Amino acid sequence: MNPGYAGRTELPENLKALFRPCAMVVPDFELICEIMLVAEGFQEARLLARKFITLYTLCKELLSKQDHYDWGLRAIKSVLVVAGSLKRSDRERPEDQVLMRALRDFNIPKIVTDDVPVFMGLIGDLFPALDVPRKRSPDFEKLIRRSTQEMKLQPEDSFILKVVQLEELFAVRHSVFIVGNAGTGKTQVWKALFKTYQNQKRKPHFNDLNPKAVTNDELFGIINPATREWKDGLFSVIMRDQANMPGTGPKWIVLDGDIDPMWIESLNTVMDDNKVLTLASNERIALTKEMRLLFEISNLRTATPATVSRAGILYINPQDLGWNPFVASWIDSRETQAEKGILSVLFDKYIPPLMDAHKRFKKITPISEIAMIQMTCHLLDCLLTPQNLPPECPKEWYEIYYVFAVIWGFGSSLYQDQLVDWRTEFHKWWINEFKAIRFPPGGTIFSYYIDPETKKFNPWTELVPSFELDTDIPLQSMLVPTTETTRLRWFMDILIEEKHPIMLVGGAGSGKSVIVADKLSSLSYKYAVTNVPFNFYTTSEMLQRVLEKPLEKKAGRNYGPPGNKTMVYFVDDMNMPEVDTYGTVQPHTLIRQFMDYRHWYDRAKLSLKDIHNCQFVSCMNPTAGSFTIDPRLQRHFCVFAVSFPSGDPLYHIYYSVLSQHLSNPLNKFNLATQKICAALVTCALNLHTKMGQMFLPTAIKFHYVFNMRDLANIFQGMLFGNGETCQEPNQLIRLWAHEATRVYGDKLVEERDIDNFNKLIVDVVKKSFEEMDETKVFSKPIIYSHFAEGLTDPKYMPVASWEMLNKTLEEAQANYNDMIGAMN
Repeated sequence: MNPGYAGRTELPENLKALFRPCAMVVPDFELICEIMLVAEGFQEARLLARKFITLYTLCKELLSKQDHYDWGLRAIKSVLVVAGSLKRSDRERPEDQVLMRALRDFNIPKIVTDDVPVFMGLIGDLFPALDVPRKRSPDFEKLIRRSTQEMKLQPEDSFILKVVQLEELFAVRHSVFIVGNAGTGKTQVWKALFKTYQNQKRKPHFNDLNPKAVTNDELFGIINPATREWKDGLFSVIMRDQANMPGTGPKWIVLDGDIDPMWIESLNTVMDDNKVLTLASNERIALTKEMRLLFEISNLRTATPATVSRAGILYINPQDLGWNPFVASWIDSRETQAEKGILSVLFDKYIPPLMDAHKRFKKITPISEIAMIQMTCHLLDCLLTPQNLPPECPKEWYEIYYVFAVIWGFGSSLYQDQLVDWRTEFHKWWINEFKAIRFPPGGTIFSYYIDPETKKFNPWTELVPSFELDTDIPLQSMLVPTTETTRLRWFMDILIEEKHPIMLVGGAGSGKSVIVADKLSSLSYKYAVTNVPFNFYTTSEMLQRVLEKPLEKKAGRNYGPPGNKTMVYFVDDMNMPEVDTYGTVQPHTLIRQFMDYRHWYDRAKLSLKDIHNCQFVSCMNPTAGSFTIDPRLQRHFCVFAVSFPSGDPLYHIYYSVLSQHLSNPLNKFNLATQKICAALVTCALNLHTKMGQMFLPTAIKFHYVFNMRDLANIFQGMLFGNGETCQEPNQLIRLWAHEATRVYGDKLVEERDIDNFNKLIVDVVKKSFEEMDETKVFSKPIIYSHFAEGLTDPKYMPVASWEMLNKTLEEAQANYNDMIGAMN
């Protein structure tokens, strides 16, 4: 037994009593090591064993504490096996050189960049004056280079080295973890090795699955407790298929997803020397000698020591590849040679300073560097078209478009927090740093777009369409175009066209969903739209059902939307679902499986479904739910921060709404009432700002949050009024005072707060309107309702007195009782 950590349970006392406990002590590693060295054919076993164990003890003490380091007995044993095979393949070489080479080449792959000098120093001290070259096979490396180029990637030395190390690890371990952050090239390393095997005509085969996209029972199978019937699991089916597959080619099961003890502890027997998967149905599936398990993960935070010690580890440092290869591969995908040259120069000019500086500016949600570069490239794909840049155009045009793409690639997620507007900070830094492309004075670098005709920067305000009030739509779902919405709409237009996933991130009530809904409702007939709202209880199974419902089966295992349409899934509140104990969000794993591999598994038949012509648009509130999402999913999205409109845009929104309502001839407002529109909107916005400053949320009054939704509710109430309700300006002010009292005043919970609010509203009105008659505006009771004039004719009118209201309500109650006799 190995008691006391995740994935293990304690035995009951009455069972323990039947056994005699026997405590184990830590064995003498040096002795074990010496005996194994002798068994592997080493002569100077005692001296070498002492050096070996000293190295591992020092590593444990001196290197940094990483989750994936393991200096225990299993690690020792695997290196000894390697040393033995190296000795037999090269009999002439002295023994200390053989051991040193084994120790160095099989520990370097898992050591993080900062620890490499320490580790090399330790080896140098224990084996002084030895410098043995790596055991290399030039032909194999040449093949890897060729495969890498066929995959349209860059055959950099560090990348080739990682592929070789993976191949070496597979030779000694049958399960390997590839560990590294999002976007460091983990997937490409194993795909390059796979491609190399294909080029060697070894007929390799792999199955990938995300172990967290299904439940534990769906992964390993379950016995139905009622009928004792066995239902197979996804992993057991894949493993059985591979074990029964003919041929001697390498077969891999790629488990690409977060590790948690609940599922990986079930693989303990597969990962250690037993190499057998034991299922609940008593079936045992053995790994064949061609089969390998490959785990692709971003960290081993939640893995137990038992798991870490059972697998070989290939750690990919962010510095190993960096951003150059990605950009080089993207530039290679461009058509003309001239364009490639111009773009290389531009990337080298702009990206290095940006990489140093971008950490200073706060983003609305954490975004990896590679994701920002990827977004820049996506934008360039959309902008560098033959229409915008004809073949013989001047080089400066390229730079103008490039600057625009880079500013938005790196700056789209900057936002305004309580103290600083980070977009303005970025603007100041940019203007100081790069002087080649001039921006017009006024505004920031984010205030302009490129006019396709003149190639000059024009302000976004020129693109803002005019607004017309539609009385049938509730105000909450109406979109009044401002520069911010126009800008987002412009980017959404070009990115959705190219099928890039988009994510809008902003606080509650900043209009994310309305902006997206407005865009999706105006898509052409080539698109179909499915809304996927997330909540706390969404599981991957529910999500999969929603995603599959509108798709139809094409040929074979291909699925897609009906006809040749493109399906746009709109995921609202991306970060709402529950985060499990080990930090995974189940629905996200399914979306990531789709984005990385373009398929998922049928829940019932456990067969693959390839999904075509689907793309995602999502919204997220960074102050709710789980706040952030897994970086490995986040990096696929082009992120835009949506900030609250303030000042002029806010005034513009509500002035457009109210002025159109007042000037509509059907509503019969007189001219005097129409004239106070501007003052009333300013007054409403002043009150809104003061509410936010005076009534701050606390632990008890956590609902004191005032945002755009409250303003929309106030103006929605005012749109019920007409010339009859408000025959003079004072009555319009009174109507607004009533709506504000309903929306703000009814939220407040203490007498003191309510008194303060009543004083505040009187102050604000006095400042805005000199000529108003206070008795007319604030005479009690301030109540408007649709049944003030009686129940028959609904009109939004003021209630004259409490007695009248009471009488009306009692009349309504009596009518109801007459119509419906029995209580339900």
